[in-house]
Amino acid sequence: MILNVVLCTVGALGGDTYTMLLITAVLLMATMENVYAARILLASPQISSHVMMQITTGEELARRGHEVHIAVADRYPKPESLRQLGMRTITYHIPPDQPFGLSDETEVLLAERLFSGNFQQSSLSNDTSTLVTRDCENMLSDKKFMQEVRALKFDVALVEPFIINPCYLLLPHKLNIPFVCLELYYMPWFIRMPAFPSFLRIPGIITTDNEPTLSNSLINTLFYVGAHWKVSTMWNNTLLHRHSSLTWNELILKSELFLFIGDHHLDTPLPLFPNVVPVPGLTVRPVKPLPEQLEKLAAGSRDGMILATFGSVAAYFPEEVIVKFLQAFSRVKQTVIARLTIPEGVAVPKNVHVLKWLPQNDILAHRQMKLLITHCGCHSQDEALYHGVPMLGFPLFAEQPYNCKRAHAKGFGLTMNIHNFTSEELFNNIREMTNNKTYSDNIKRSSAILRDEPMIGPNKSAHWIEHVIKYGSSHLRSPAMDLPLYRFLMLDVLAIIFIIVSVLVAIICLCTIVVTKIIWKKLFYKPSKKKLQ
Repeated sequence: MILNVVLCTVGALGGDTYTMLLITAVLLMATMENVYAARILLASPQISSHVMMQITTGEELARRGHEVHIAVADRYPKPESLRQLGMRTITYHIPPDQPFGLSDETEVLLAERLFSGNFQQSSLSNDTSTLVTRDCENMLSDKKFMQEVRALKFDVALVEPFIINPCYLLLPHKLNIPFVCLELYYMPWFIRMPAFPSFLRIPGIITTDNEPTLSNSLINTLFYVGAHWKVSTMWNNTLLHRHSSLTWNELILKSELFLFIGDHHLDTPLPLFPNVVPVPGLTVRPVKPLPEQLEKLAAGSRDGMILATFGSVAAYFPEEVIVKFLQAFSRVKQTVIARLTIPEGVAVPKNVHVLKWLPQNDILAHRQMKLLITHCGCHSQDEALYHGVPMLGFPLFAEQPYNCKRAHAKGFGLTMNIHNFTSEELFNNIREMTNNKTYSDNIKRSSAILRDEPMIGPNKSAHWIEHVIKYGSSHLRSPAMDLPLYRFLMLDVLAIIFIIVSVLVAIICLCTIVVTKIIWKKLFYKPSKKKLQ
């Protein structure tokens, strides 16, 4: 309306003046749209899937006019790709002789451990926590980096309180700025989520079925207590005490908002407070046309396409695993697009097309897609769900066994063991999933439900970050988040009830004993004749 008034006013002032004032009005409008533009800092573990979560949200925030800076190590590969997405990079130094989560050497070591024959997830978790601690130490001790981030005076930070090491929370804490958490999963009790083992397993960890039976509730209870304790033992208190007087849990609970990519479309519905927001589909992007080579393959695949991709570790799969995949693929009638590294001398079947990189989201959106063979990473599952593609899972490590389990439970696919399978078993499962429409029908229905959400993915995460920038989070925060854990679990109340009940039981027992003795004497005790005389 203001613009209409301006235009009507300047219309009577002549051409040149009209043009000048029109330009001024347009510039004024553009300025008004960015009144709420904020300066936002992003920081997460330097691990590909974790950085990817932040990149998609950061890109959307930048598109909305915010000034987005992302903290990355100076060894980050292709930082110019971040700048092309509208973000600015702030780098901190990691010595070249230290392990780095985004290096090829780390991927090789991980693959060697996975297929060593004695792989243990707990050992990998401890080593990953140590790697992240060292990364945080490098970041927080880099004086040039810290001076730069202080000088920028950020309005808010988006950080990941990595479940096995939340040390990135120390960055906004030292800068004394509000922060929002973005994570794959949270330990329910650490953020005071009212989730109890009577009906809910811990997302991302417990792989038992979710039926509320007595045995499952007992298993869940043991896992709840054990997992919360085990995870907290991996957190580095030495680093914490060097930079803060708070506990890790107190630091986590200072978050304005808790965003996480889990959701009831793939998982069990969770009891959530308003400041705990699921943002499924963070890596789901608007579909782009396939590259010419892939479009030709898709057009020529009369029986459909199968996509096989297992994340960055797939580049280092052992030869015997690759051979079994190729043997099974050679027997299917579909065109197979695979992201694998083929060892020298291994023949690739005619219907299999191997690529070092592929646009996974765009391929999954193609009408010819029939099946995704995957390691069950969270992002891959989100994209498969959004595009309605069934999944055949080969979990490798971390939360992937849980992810495969939940997809299987929802009827979206099947699960196999990467360490112990035959090409015949793989072929049979591919045939089962491509011929049996149940899997496709189940996931397409859930896809339609997900797409019916008003917002998902980066749009949703960016919306809620903007919300707390404008209004804060006090209206979203539950009083439960200000309680110590023992009070949140009502252990103090239960202890008092136990004491009261114990005292009452003791009094009742004592009274019963006294009354019984009196009655016994009245009925059965006969005084002697001497006493009667």
